[in-house]
Amino acid sequence: MPSPIGHALAGLSTTWATEARAGRRLAMACAILAASPDIDVLFGGHRGPTHSVGAVVIISAATALFAVVRRLPIGRIMMTCGLAYASHLLLDWLGKDSAAPYGIMALWPLTSRYYSSGANLFLEISRRYWKPDEFIFGNLRSMSQELALLLPIVALAWWLQTRRSNE
Repeated sequence: MPSPIGHALAGLSTTWATEARAGRRLAMACAILAASPDIDVLFGGHRGPTHSVGAVVIISAATALFAVVRRLPIGRIMMTCGLAYASHLLLDWLGKDSAAPYGIMALWPLTSRYYSSGANLFLEISRRYWKPDEFIFGNLRSMSQELALLLPIVALAWWLQTRRSNE
C-alpha cells in the first residue's frame, strides 16, 4: 500500500486535474484529505470504514458544509475534496497487501467485506522499525516504485492546471 507521501501526491493530482483554478489552500487540503484515511492506524485498525465509499460520502458532505459556511462554490469544492479522498481508496485497492484482512473495506456501510484488486502496483510500506532492512531498504524500494508511478501523473496534472489557468 502506498506511503502518506504517495497518497498526498495523488490528492494533489486529483485537485489539479479537476479544479481549473485550484489555489494553494485547496491543493494542500486535498493532499491532507488524500492521506487522512490512514488515521485509522491510531485506533487499532486499518483499511476499515475510513477506506470506504461511506467515508467518501461523509467527507464530501463535510466539505460541502464547509463551502456553504465559507461561501465557496459548493459543488466544485465537494467534488474536488471527495475525489481527493477517494484517490486513497483507489491507490490502496491497487496496492499489495499481505496483512489480514486483505484489501480495503470499500463498500462500507453496505458491507464489511474487504476488497483487493490483486494488481499489486504499489508495494507495502513497512511499519516494523525493529527490522532495519525491511523498514529502511524495503520502504526506500517501495517509495521509489511509488514515485516512479505517481510523479508522471502529478506532472501531467500540474501541466493541465497551469495550462487552464493561463487561458
